[in-house]
Amino acid sequence: MKFLVYSQVTAARIATSMGLPEYSYYFVLRDFLPVLQNLGEVLVVEQPEVEVDRLYDQTCAAGERCVFLSFSPPQKTLTDLRCPTIPVFAWEFDSIPNEHWLDEVNQDWGHVLGKCGSAITHSQMIVDAVRKEMGAQFPIVSIPSPVWDKFAGFRAQPVVLPLTDKVVIQVRSGVVVDSHDPALAPYISGPNAAARVIQAIREHESAMARSQPASPEPEREPEMQPTRQQSRLQVTRRYLGEWYLNVLCPHLSFLPRPGPRVDQNIDLIAQDEPVVDLVYEDDGKRLEPRNTVEPPHPPASGLTPRMPEWLPTDSRLELSGMIFTALFNPYDGRKNWADMLTAFCAAFRDVPDATLVFKLGHREYESAMHDMLIWMARMPTYKCRVVLLHGYLEGSEFDSLIRASAFAVNASHGEGQCLPLMEFLSCGKPAIAPLHSAMLDYIDEEVAFVVDSWLDASAWSHDPRLAYRTCRHQLNWESLVSAYQAAYHCAKNDPERYKRMSDAAIERMRTHCSQAVATERLKTFLAMGGQAHASLA
Repeated sequence: MKFLVYSQVTAARIATSMGLPEYSYYFVLRDFLPVLQNLGEVLVVEQPEVEVDRLYDQTCAAGERCVFLSFSPPQKTLTDLRCPTIPVFAWEFDSIPNEHWLDEVNQDWGHVLGKCGSAITHSQMIVDAVRKEMGAQFPIVSIPSPVWDKFAGFRAQPVVLPLTDKVVIQVRSGVVVDSHDPALAPYISGPNAAARVIQAIREHESAMARSQPASPEPEREPEMQPTRQQSRLQVTRRYLGEWYLNVLCPHLSFLPRPGPRVDQNIDLIAQDEPVVDLVYEDDGKRLEPRNTVEPPHPPASGLTPRMPEWLPTDSRLELSGMIFTALFNPYDGRKNWADMLTAFCAAFRDVPDATLVFKLGHREYESAMHDMLIWMARMPTYKCRVVLLHGYLEGSEFDSLIRASAFAVNASHGEGQCLPLMEFLSCGKPAIAPLHSAMLDYIDEEVAFVVDSWLDASAWSHDPRLAYRTCRHQLNWESLVSAYQAAYHCAKNDPERYKRMSDAAIERMRTHCSQAVATERLKTFLAMGGQAHASLA
């Protein structure tokens, strides 16, 4: 059998694509390759609209079966190929998009999945969500990324906690920000710390802007792009208009009453001062209001801030004590790093040997670090340590970070599967995590200190309308503080329990995300798929 596989981000581009939309699909494809190679021949394609059907025709002519696995969200999966196409996707909500917007019918995942005829995802929650929309017999299977096997060598080494000897990690062309760095002390402690750090950041950003060369005249975009942008603006204008007519007008008698034509009133609003200043991020995330609360210049008279230069360079990071580690894209709003950070500083304000490491997965790091510094400056004085780490870690250095860590931390609003958490658990590192979304399949009190959460109305992450169609999970901040403290106590004072949790985590991941499990599920699914796709034979 021949597998044609594709992800938008390739091995050649991953170093410059960290944090971009769908970048994590490359890692999922990479982890699936050994399983696929055990089942047949694998060809990686970069232009599926050009390559897939040609390769499919050649394979069929040779009497072989051929299937195209598109490691992409459904709305970006091709549906007009002759080759049987199976989207392989992650999703963090308990419902799938079942309507379209911006005149793009593929935004309706039910339409795409109906055209493809089957799908692969990474959690039972999404299997249930798809079958709720598509019918109980729709061919879809949950196959988590098979990450367990690649840490076999790591698991062979003993774990000693807490770390009494320092672990040194070599960071290549990266940035390390350490709350214990004396140069940062004026910006994260003291009565004027918040004002001082905000002013310093703005002075730094202004200096950087002045040093940038003038941008060249932008090239004219293709004709399709202004049309899409116009559609987005129309969606925003429509929602503002509806809010004006249906929410504001009925309660404020001095405002003009709606006229006979809704569109006229909406146009009048659009021509006037904007009701809300909205920013659309074209990476498929969300509309967000600009910050109109924080003053443009905080009261910090008499201060002469100088923000340290955070330029990528080779550096050494020394870690010891009780290490809590979280890996995430800081611009992904699901990851909820503010709760992770503030709960840690509150839990360990008097504990100097507790360290939180944020390994940031995005090519742009500076503004995220600035935001994190502001949150740190707003906290009461704390003795624990916070390390912000940006930069690529070689295989051995990444292993050193895992080995130094006592716990993996997750405080997200929803997960499609969470590769970093699965990898740490596969190495025998217990977790601090909530029990929701894809984590329902592998998190419980045997392998983690569970954080309470509750459902909150939300929008699908790539819906520019911000229409409430689904739910996300809000975390109980006090529960997160308690989980940090319970985990610290366990590793420090109850090593036998820690060992039981470590062993349980390894075994849980073996049965959840090993190559053996993935191979068996994929073989069964493809055999059943032969009935759903007669063209596979």
